[in-house]
Amino acid sequence: MSENMNEEAKVIEPEKNISAKRRGRPPKIGKDLFIEMWNKSVNLEEVASLLGISKASCSVRASNLRKGGCNLRQFVRGRKRQPMEEGSA
Repeated sequence: MSENMNEEAKVIEPEKNISAKRRGRPPKIGKDLFIEMWNKSVNLEEVASLLGISKASCSVRASNLRKGGCNLRQFVRGRKRQPMEEGSA
């Protein structure tokens, strides 16, 4: 009886050679190219225009790569300050 149970258990075990499917669409730009362009650019808008993808897409991808351990620089946030005129209060 125990021999039959071992044979059944072997049949039920999943195969380990099956590759895991990744969710979503594959990226248009490779990881290495994205990292290189990100680190050479001045701001998020420049990266998006050079790669031909949206700013939101660039930002999310950079965030995910940082979580994965890639070294990506942080851009300065916010608008540039406008110099105040001397006569205005």
